[in-house]
Amino acid sequence: MIQNLAPFDDAIIDAERKIQKYRLKLLKLLTIASIKRAKKVIFISKKAIHDMKNLGLSLKHANLIYHGKNEELFHENVDLDKKQQIGNKYNLSKFILYVSNIHRYKNFFELIKAFSLICNKIDNEIKLVLVGRCFDDGYYDEMMRFIRERKFEERVLFLGEVSYEELPFLYASCLLFVYPSTCENCPNILIEAMACGAPILSSNIEPMPEMCGNAAVYFDPMNPITMADTICRTITDKNLILTLKKISLKRAENFSWENAVKNTLRVFESAV
Repeated sequence: MIQNLAPFDDAIIDAERKIQKYRLKLLKLLTIASIKRAKKVIFISKKAIHDMKNLGLSLKHANLIYHGKNEELFHENVDLDKKQQIGNKYNLSKFILYVSNIHRYKNFFELIKAFSLICNKIDNEIKLVLVGRCFDDGYYDEMMRFIRERKFEERVLFLGEVSYEELPFLYASCLLFVYPSTCENCPNILIEAMACGAPILSSNIEPMPEMCGNAAVYFDPMNPITMADTICRTITDKNLILTLKKISLKRAENFSWENAVKNTLRVFESAV
């Protein structure tokens, strides 16, 4: 199974520290060697297949199987009392949400820059809530310095890593779920957010459009100005938000672990 596409993105490699550069380059070589030797290869997005074909690899043995979601956790009918408890725990009322581990290619900084452009144009109670484990302290320090210099610390909340069980309540409570990442394979976070009916704004880089289809409004993740404009236009359009919520729920039905397991077993059986 091909899971990690970061080793195939030169921009990501160039931005990493020396030891991480070597790690990613080694992963790339090992992945290519594994594809060449395997009887069958499972891909979790069309984007991954496209990237491997661009390397000149023969993919007659390729199989596309999307990830699913935990249907007991991620659904629209979350417990309202628990939802309120989570809101009280993190002091959340009106907020825009982004969930991901903190790496440079996840584009947290661009989202913060975009929010800085509109935080005085939208309801001043709306906060930007960022959830995820930090893997780059230098990057985090750069963001915090930017936030302090522009004096909007009270509008941006880094919650760090929250429990998996709390995520559905955050997805279900947010005004918008914004996903500005520049490199993904099959982003489970988007699938889970859709399953909870979150209205989604997303990076226009594949595989995000492949995952969300018409359940998201797309923007250029490298342009904070267009990102800010997309957020500002959407958050004030109640009809669009309701439409996005409905389409998210419908789109999430396409992603099932039950189907993923069945299809994976078929691949195993055909490889024997």
